Amino acid sequence: MSTFMSAALSGVFSLLEFGLSIQWLQVWGQSILIGLPIAFSLDMVFGDKLRFLSGKLADKAASVWP
Repeated sequence: MSTFMSAALSGVFSLLEFGLSIQWLQVWGQSILIGLPIAFSLDMVFGDKLRFLSGKLADKAASVWP
């Protein structure tokens, strides 16, 4: 999950900044090296609580859905 988050978010934001180019590939390559450990650490610290919360919210939304 943390790999996907860091790859997707760093790629999306740098693509918006630079467009599809060689410069974008260079910046994305550097940002993924920074984003991956940060995303992994955040997932280790907050992951269980956030997954529990999202499960509760999904159950609540499903019970209200007609």
